[in-house]
Amino acid sequence: MKVTSAPFLHTLAAPHSNVEPSRANRIPWIGTTVILTKYGHPWKGYDTVVKNVLARQPTVSGLKVEIQLSHLNFASPFKTAIVDYDDIIEKT
Repeated sequence: MKVTSAPFLHTLAAPHSNVEPSRANRIPWIGTTVILTKYGHPWKGYDTVVKNVLARQPTVSGLKVEIQLSHLNFASPFKTAIVDYDDIIEKT
């Protein structure tokens, strides 16, 4: 077996782009305070914060939302749940 080194290729850095990333790739709901309205859910009526939005889900809206409780619970802090998009409303 012969040991060789890979040839070094000197290239210029890619030019800097002033183009903003596509706004369609960002999810504007993250960080929004919402109220859970799902009937029978133990968190119904609580204020929660949107942490993630899951697309292409087998629901009527096609979306599920990961939410996190806003109130402090020392027994289980930062509790999250995934609910259907139709089960939340934005807090105004």
